[in-house]
Amino acid sequence: MTAYQIGYLVGTLISPLFLLLIVGTIYYFIKGRRIPYRKAIFNRWIIVSSLALFLVSIVGRASLYLQQESSHVYPERDVKAFTQGFVSSAKTKIDIKIAENLCSCSIVEIQKAYTYGEFKKIDIEIEKNKSIPSGFRNIITTCALK
Repeated sequence: MTAYQIGYLVGTLISPLFLLLIVGTIYYFIKGRRIPYRKAIFNRWIIVSSLALFLVSIVGRASLYLQQESSHVYPERDVKAFTQGFVSSAKTKIDIKIAENLCSCSIVEIQKAYTYGEFKKIDIEIEKNKSIPSGFRNIITTCALK
């Protein structure tokens, strides 16, 4: 697990507690500080509303993830990683400028042809097999001929 994934997991697990504190504090001030703070935070409707907000945020994150998977627009970090890997492997055989142009053409065409989810699966396959699938190879060949 990467540091980013651990941070994301910890943040996801701690967020209901922050929601509980925030909503409970708002309730405490609405009541004009006439009730004990602990009672305000652990009020039943405060706990239920905090959990409801947490569930809504989880559903939002899940839908965003699913939307990303079916999109033909890739995150910038993945485009950069593709570009760096492509250029570094091609610069031994061709000029760097030509490799960069070929790479930028290839990633544009790959984004048109494959969703982000498909791209990630193919990327894992490339890492595992150390070979480029024929669909990618055809796109790169087409870009090289331009």
